[in-house]
Amino acid sequence: MSPPEAHGPETYGPATYGEAIADVYDDWYPDVSDVEGTVATIARLAAGRPVLELGVGTGRLALPLAEAGVEVHGIDASPAMVARLRAKAGGRDVRVDVADFAESMPDGPFGVVFAAFNTFLNLTAPGAVERCLRLTRARLAPDGLLVVEAFVPTDDAVASGVDVRRIDPGEVVLSVFRREPATDVVTGSLVSITEGGIRLRPWAIRALGPDELDALAREAGFEVEGRDGGWRGEPFDDASDRHVVRYRVAAVPSRQ
Repeated sequence: MSPPEAHGPETYGPATYGEAIADVYDDWYPDVSDVEGTVATIARLAAGRPVLELGVGTGRLALPLAEAGVEVHGIDASPAMVARLRAKAGGRDVRVDVADFAESMPDGPFGVVFAAFNTFLNLTAPGAVERCLRLTRARLAPDGLLVVEAFVPTDDAVASGVDVRRIDPGEVVLSVFRREPATDVVTGSLVSITEGGIRLRPWAIRALGPDELDALAREAGFEVEGRDGGWRGEPFDDASDRHVVRYRVAAVPSRQ
């Protein structure tokens, strides 16, 4: 499926990024995050219970989790990404729903619901983060955890720009981006330039910092269980450019 030639808030949807990037995702992003650390941490937190990955994609994390003996469920809005997952060895053993995880989720209950890399920040539509958090809360086991990995926005982030992502003999890939006026949403496109032409692969992300994410989680009935600077328990501090936060359902005070 070819991505749209232009995009913005009125044309970008939950499946847009995945449909545009599925054919090159595994080649371009094999080491986009710490797979080994993620698998070990999620397996430990799950403690033998089922887990749900939001934005399961092509199975970069779901497949090694399943190989480690974890019962993995996934959800992704992109049929093209899910097709890549199902075509891989073991891919059909992962239970996957093709849906927008801001609107629906498998019933659960799950010991862990997690979103790796910046997947949770891909919820850019108004109210999408809030809806996803409420759905997640309803799907967790009583002592379950929501685990989110995300980048930490910087105070001096530029309003727009161009990054060089890849330079190969037959292809140049640029990432062109801008912050949407008066919002925390950054929209962009991966521009692939070859002798055969130009292809645009649009993306969008919501630049929520840890404090902003925590505030939204609290409104949905969560509290912070812990925060690290990575999947291996690295300390989180002012120098961290990434965080892995664990949310648990907030305790409800007993009525007298």
